Amino acid sequence: MRSSQHRRITVAVASAAAAALLGLATGTASATSGPTFLDRADERCVTVNSGNVCVFETQWFDGKVALYQDVDSGCVTTPFGVLADFNMTDRPVTYYKNADCTGALLTEPAGDFHSWLSYGPAHSFRRQ
Repeated sequence: MRSSQHRRITVAVASAAAAALLGLATGTASATSGPTFLDRADERCVTVNSGNVCVFETQWFDGKVALYQDVDSGCVTTPFGVLADFNMTDRPVTYYKNADCTGALLTEPAGDFHSWLSYGPAHSFRRQ
């Protein structure tokens, strides 16, 4: 009986660890560095055609700021609800309400910045 209970606990712990690793990989797979948290936007956020995307917690381009470098077309889950961006890639970036790049969406053009209080916070994005 004790061996069976120990095996179930081991399987549960291994399953939880695998799920955590898969969730972590999904959030950073499409940006080579994963998010870099900044105190405020810097030159990496505003250099056109740098391949970078900076996302902001508020529509005023402040609060929490996360920088993603070398963004490709994979789905990126953001660490907080996003209400503004600097898209310095060479392609449009689409923002989604859900964390898995599904649901209501909003597409922002390349080399531009926007805020969208009326859309509400986005929780994932991908470059087109």
